[in-house]
Amino acid sequence: MVQFLNILFYFITLILLIIFIIQLFMSIPRKYRKKYSGNPHFRALVMIPCRGVDFSFEEDLQSLIHQDYPNYDTVAVVDSEDDPSVEYLKKLGINYMISDYESDGSGKVRAISTVLSRMPDYDAFVIADSDIIAKKNWLMNLLRPLTDDSYGISTTFPYFSPEGGFWSHFKTAWGLVGQSMMESDLTVFGWGGSLAFRKELLEDGESMDDFSSDISDDLALSRICTRKSMKIAYVKEATVTIKSPDDRNVFMEWSLRQTSLLVSRKPASLKLGLLLYGSESLLILASIPYVIFFSPLYVIFLLPAFINIVKTYTRIREKKPVYAFIGLMMPFFYTWNLAVASRMKEISWRGRNYKL
Repeated sequence: MVQFLNILFYFITLILLIIFIIQLFMSIPRKYRKKYSGNPHFRALVMIPCRGVDFSFEEDLQSLIHQDYPNYDTVAVVDSEDDPSVEYLKKLGINYMISDYESDGSGKVRAISTVLSRMPDYDAFVIADSDIIAKKNWLMNLLRPLTDDSYGISTTFPYFSPEGGFWSHFKTAWGLVGQSMMESDLTVFGWGGSLAFRKELLEDGESMDDFSSDISDDLALSRICTRKSMKIAYVKEATVTIKSPDDRNVFMEWSLRQTSLLVSRKPASLKLGLLLYGSESLLILASIPYVIFFSPLYVIFLLPAFINIVKTYTRIREKKPVYAFIGLMMPFFYTWNLAVASRMKEISWRGRNYKL
């Protein structure tokens, strides 16, 4: 019996050491160096789907209509004249139209499809969520990669600026994982809050039908881009800010919706995520009995988690101790989030329900 327990101990320790090595490799900081220097001359259209009024709505809109790019127009899309956003659009002089494209897609997809069907004569189209705050050079930087014909999509990722309590700070740290995914050619994806695409991407009827019938604008565009053997560019210089006042309920709904959309379209992301974050959680938990019952040296199992916490802290604009605790919680939350989101059959998005 003792011999069996010894063998079991060595086997479990070996597995943990393998996990440790993998997690350590994954946690090593890597500097993102890719920059795009194209000089875009596209005639571009910035499309702003609006439904309701976001937290910093007027500031968001102001940032989108005052870009240092010489050849672009903006148009907003609303469901009806009664939408609360219309008052702000009129105040700022932003052209808008009523969404009326017939499709089975989400409200946002129908809004974008409405614009594309009515205003097709642009070289590049840009999707801008109504909750983003963009710097003056955002549009110029976002369009740069599209000067290379091999790129179909150019995108960025937001920094969630916390405007509330604990869960708004949690969302800030959560967003850094998405940024890390963007920085790898293997995991980069189009983020629909700030995304530019070439006119050619949806010019054919089949692609337009595919896009307009989906509930996720960014996942649909990313899929079409891959199918056409075109690349997706991540432009760090075009990073936008989203002011986030989220409480627990708002954050939970948002995070589960984002994850459920991802795993419903890319099932492999569920297995990869559970393997990555589940093994990190296991390593953290295993370090406790190993340190208590065997040797203090096993505290080394916490090294990958410590490195990830430091990485998070260095990227955060608001240097607060709470992010150390959030960093330690994050792999456990991701594991739970993936497990729950994978079983969801329906999501709620801006007051509407959609089946996955």
